[in-house]
Amino acid sequence: MLFNSYIFILFFLPICISGYFILNHFKYKKTAQIFLLGMSLWFYGYFNISYILLIISSVVINYFFYRFLNFTKGGRKCFFYAALFFNIGLLFYFKYYNFFLENINFVFKQNFVLKSILLPLGISFFTFQQISFIADAYKGEIPNYHFVEYASFVTYFPQLIAGPIVTHDELIPQFLDDTKKRFCWDNFAKGIYIFSLGLGKKVLLADTFGNAANWGFDNIASLNSTNAILTMLSYTVQIYFDFSGYCDMAVGIGKMMNINLPLNFNSPYKALTITEFWNRWHITLTKFFTKYVYIPLGGNRVGGGQNLH
Repeated sequence: MLFNSYIFILFFLPICISGYFILNHFKYKKTAQIFLLGMSLWFYGYFNISYILLIISSVVINYFFYRFLNFTKGGRKCFFYAALFFNIGLLFYFKYYNFFLENINFVFKQNFVLKSILLPLGISFFTFQQISFIADAYKGEIPNYHFVEYASFVTYFPQLIAGPIVTHDELIPQFLDDTKKRFCWDNFAKGIYIFSLGLGKKVLLADTFGNAANWGFDNIASLNSTNAILTMLSYTVQIYFDFSGYCDMAVGIGKMMNINLPLNFNSPYKALTITEFWNRWHITLTKFFTKYVYIPLGGNRVGGGQNLH
């Protein structure tokens, strides 16, 4: 389900927000959290019901790893690496399996048959979130969370498809905060404003320039130098406002529900260096790779970075 679709704006979002706050108003807090979880799963599986089976399986298996890591002392390292293998293997299979076989066939002149694999939406985002959760559990930094709280953290629909990548301490405490379970007109108004801004970026700018870019890519052979430059610039503007718009809409939806999502996009075209560009483009992805990949592999030793061993 897309944020800019009619069914999302006119049907899904009003039902989700009103149902969530009505249930909390009548003190059905656990039911409200389960309702939010169910709505998030509906959002994710709207285009393909098999998506729901995949994400539920991933959540259940990772929760099992978390419970073992958090409440046992023996064999923790083996279970930690098993959890990493499962998540990385899942990501590799759906995103890179055919790419890997294609290169094997090309380089070694083999004839391995490619599989018809439908890439699940947002698999990188919910996989990275679960890897961060497992890593923090292995380091003993995660309290006792119930399954519904964990599943809601992984599947929360505003950030499920295009980010931001959030950690448990950024989201789960907000689900548990009773002050955030009461409807707030001020936050709702701010959320509407931010969502509308993002929707405008997506529909009026990204999609418009996207049409120009698509025309150019469909007619490459007939492009002159001017049209080629315009096509290139149109595509640049399209990807910029597409991602910026989705980031704004995610933050706006969260704000409507009294949930603060982290900043994920900060005018990257204002950057003066490549490093600054990546620190502005997908902020939470850079944060994830720095904390859970770069530092554990030995980076930033001068700064006293800790690893997972």
